[in-house]
Amino acid sequence: MKKQWQFFTLLCALFGNYLLLGAQTPRREVAFTIDDLPLAQDANDLEKMRKVNKKLLDSLIANHIPAIGFVNERKLYFKGQMDARTDVLRMWLDAGMSLGNHSFSHPDFNKLSLSQYEDEAIRGEVVTRELMREKGLNKLYFRYPYNHTGTTKEARDSFQEFLKSRGYAIAPFTVEHEDYIFADAYSKAKQKNDEVLAQRIRASYLEFLDTMFNYFERRSRELLGYEIKQIFLIHDNELNADSIGGMAERLKRRGYSFITLEEALRDQAYQNKDEYVGGLGISWLHRWAIGLGKKLDNRDEPDAPKFVMDIYRAN
Repeated sequence: MKKQWQFFTLLCALFGNYLLLGAQTPRREVAFTIDDLPLAQDANDLEKMRKVNKKLLDSLIANHIPAIGFVNERKLYFKGQMDARTDVLRMWLDAGMSLGNHSFSHPDFNKLSLSQYEDEAIRGEVVTRELMREKGLNKLYFRYPYNHTGTTKEARDSFQEFLKSRGYAIAPFTVEHEDYIFADAYSKAKQKNDEVLAQRIRASYLEFLDTMFNYFERRSRELLGYEIKQIFLIHDNELNADSIGGMAERLKRRGYSFITLEEALRDQAYQNKDEYVGGLGISWLHRWAIGLGKKLDNRDEPDAPKFVMDIYRAN
């Protein structure tokens, strides 16, 4: 009888711990958005483009992550390769993903006139819009290069009206973790065949994912009083192709399930106005502060580790 009681007590304790762990892990949702298709780095290398995108898509599918890829169509126009490069975009649609407009050549709105920037958006949709039409997809999104949305109110508002007239919704982001910095360092390590360094960078990258999600989750609670459906920005590169599985595991441990961009935008938070005017490409969780009558302050946003920054800045 004593042993039976001890066994019952142990089961109760284990069940209690299970409930406690469940209570400590909030139910969260995040949409993956991936910029600079069909490849962010080394876009002149068709075979690498195919390899990276296949691995990236295989990992997204294996982890049940719906995603949207934002295209720079200039990267399709290589002599004798346009069909092959367009087929890389078809791979995304065939995998059940979606595509969006990231401008033709990824210019900086801070450095162009309004008419020049509008031309970039028009030139950036020629192939992508047709590919979407072939699949019966008509939801169109525009992602600003560098997330620069205008240095004057007039430029910002005029371009938004232009997008609306062409049937586009803006694709904001709330979480990013400087993956382009890590990706550059990772690429340099790979070029030197330094696998030890490459793995150190990748491990640091995954740890920094937790750091940045923790920061933006807290930012959401402080600004809006709850944790919103997050929109995560990364890029189409080798590092992410090698890391999606690890990223998914960490996000699942944080309580995340994976949703589409369209589902994320149904969160009431995205009805807040983006009143930011300036040269920075900051998270919408910072931008909304202005419209809510609060001070814009992103000085406490974490930076990538020093050793990664040192590699990134090195020639």
